[in-house]
Amino acid sequence: MTMTGGALALLLAGSAKSRALTDDDPGMATQPRRADACPPNSDSRTVPTIAIRHALRAIASESGRERLNRVRLLRPLVAQAHDILRERFESGGSAESYLRDRARLADSVLIGLLHIASISSGIRNGSMVAPLAAIATGGYGRKELAPGSDLDLLFLLPESSSSQTVAPATRACIGAVVACAWDLGFVMDHAARSVQECLELAKDNPTVIAGLVDRRHLWGCQGLFTSLDAEIAALFTGPDAGCWRDAVVSALSPARRRAPRDVYGFEDEPDVKRGPGGTRDLQRAFWSNISASGRSMPLKPSRLVEAHHFLWRVRCHLHLLAGRAEDRLSRPLQSSIARRLGLADSRGLLDLFRYHAHNVVAAIESAPQGCFQTIAEIGATTQTIT
Repeated sequence: MTMTGGALALLLAGSAKSRALTDDDPGMATQPRRADACPPNSDSRTVPTIAIRHALRAIASESGRERLNRVRLLRPLVAQAHDILRERFESGGSAESYLRDRARLADSVLIGLLHIASISSGIRNGSMVAPLAAIATGGYGRKELAPGSDLDLLFLLPESSSSQTVAPATRACIGAVVACAWDLGFVMDHAARSVQECLELAKDNPTVIAGLVDRRHLWGCQGLFTSLDAEIAALFTGPDAGCWRDAVVSALSPARRRAPRDVYGFEDEPDVKRGPGGTRDLQRAFWSNISASGRSMPLKPSRLVEAHHFLWRVRCHLHLLAGRAEDRLSRPLQSSIARRLGLADSRGLLDLFRYHAHNVVAAIESAPQGCFQTIAEIGATTQTIT
């Protein structure tokens, strides 16, 4: 069914004013509210994710080459969704819910854009499966999408293609998705590779396999994703499983890292992401026990769960206050963040940071010996994930 421009405008206008639609994902369990959390926000405005999905479907149903140009009409609606999620978080919502809901919003937008771009580029006709798959990876793959973070996306190509020989229609589809996502306020960190290219690159660059540990099929050919999934699972169950596990964890380690015992000698402006005991070390703490399927395991020790709550709350507030991906807990921002967390002053904030960072580092130190060593067979040079 074709929708006219006027009908689409009415849909967007009606969605912006008021919609009584719920946006709960039936496939996702609701996380219990912590006892120390603030009461939920009295402003119960619904995030217009469903309205965005409907609008994208309406655009996809239109004929002609103007589909992609019309996507930018949704920018106010997407901005409204971000504003509502931010308000919920800043009114006492959990960081985990905020991160997950931001990822859910990005999913809805990208799936809609991929559908539109695949039709406009001609890589699919009718119900025919496109020779392409979009895979969410890294932080986006595990639904930890911070306000200033890029969308980590892998465009998975069939084995008949490679990053050097992408078909023109496929290249046009990928380019359109990236451009339209930018128009809607999303920044993508993407790559287009075949399964075998991923595996070959992972042998020389541990960050490639580390990014694929948290992988999620988003759109497109399920067979391509199933092939990638099986190949990665084979790496973590085969004779070199230990090497691959070590490679994943070592990929998170900066080339020059101070000794863990220096955790109490933090500088006054610690890096919440890359510094000792930050979110990157938190990943190291539980990626040391990667499952046989080659996926990261959920957090279990209560102290790590508490560290996860705290570090991500601080990091989200940092991004929101700075208006960008700022991970340095700088002095000008410390007082504001302390107030947002209900702390008396910046000293209390730094003391609490050191407490949680110490617990994260202690978890790393208690891991089996050799768990965090760089394995020469996987990559001679350890690189930091950006």
